[in-house]
Amino acid sequence: MTQIKICGIKRTETLALLKELEVDFVGLVFASSKRKVDAQTAKSLLSSIPDHPPAVGVFVNPSIEELDEILSQVPLAVVQLHGQESPAFCQEVQERFSIPVWKALSVGGESDAASEIERYAGVVHAFLFDTYDPSMAGGTGKRFSWAQIPKLQESCGEAACVIAGGINTDNVGELVGRYQAKMIDVSSGVETDGEKDASKIQALVERVKAHEHATNNDSGRA
Repeated sequence: MTQIKICGIKRTETLALLKELEVDFVGLVFASSKRKVDAQTAKSLLSSIPDHPPAVGVFVNPSIEELDEILSQVPLAVVQLHGQESPAFCQEVQERFSIPVWKALSVGGESDAASEIERYAGVVHAFLFDTYDPSMAGGTGKRFSWAQIPKLQESCGEAACVIAGGINTDNVGELVGRYQAKMIDVSSGVETDGEKDASKIQALVERVKAHEHATNNDSGRA
């Protein structure tokens, strides 16, 4: 089964749709971005839809004080760190707030993803792999070489492996089928003119589920 996270949620109607579609995670961006929400907006948004999918808070180099302020108001299930946060900081966040941490790592830059995974091994619950961009911490809408996915998955060990960057309705079938991604994170790929597009979200979820259905049928015939 491939888990789906839709990131950059700002509207109640989008969150309601994600609940209806049984998406696995929703992402709220608290870092500098056109998708940024503040604590009060996030709190109101989540409270408007009971039993919403677990919420992941996305941060870039936050302070403990910033996390404390937001987590005291917003019921986040996961903290996702997209900056240069150290393994020690990730450990501190988990211990202080009793919350899982996902660490985002860039693929395609100068740093080697495998060595970065080793630095955080045993400290974080998941690694999220996004396309390297010198000017952005994430949300570029660009795809890295998916041929690297098997190696990344193997390097993650027991930690979850989340694939992000350039995923959309046209290529998600390849990602789930050929590369067997266990969890995907999509933002700009389900947007139109910078806003979440209900039809694109529904199409992406349906394509993931259709592929899983076909795979299960093939397994049953084997």
